Amino acid sequence: MSKDQKIKIKNEIITKINDVLENNQIQKIDNLTTVNSSDKISYLGNIKVFDENKLEKIISNMNEIFNKYGSFSIRTEDITSCCKPPYKNISFKVNINLTDKKE
Repeated sequence: MSKDQKIKIKNEIITKINDVLENNQIQKIDNLTTVNSSDKISYLGNIKVFDENKLEKIISNMNEIFNKYGSFSIRTEDITSCCKPPYKNISFKVNINLTDKKE
């Protein structure tokens, strides 16, 4: 997979996630972390959700998005800080097999 294709997929994922976040009035993400290996490329990110009532819908939408790309994991964590209201942190990882990806 070329560097341009990897960037294109990364930008697609960011755009789709940001559409979900915008629809739920959640702050958009700017970037994803990219991890390259010989057989796959992984994209990692985090989303802060202050309204717990929106969490299920966001995760459901993310499942739909990520299913189209390959294997993935989504994890949530309760965050309590001294300086911010408590929130849920959604961390995710999307793996794209370089050998199976159809162009």
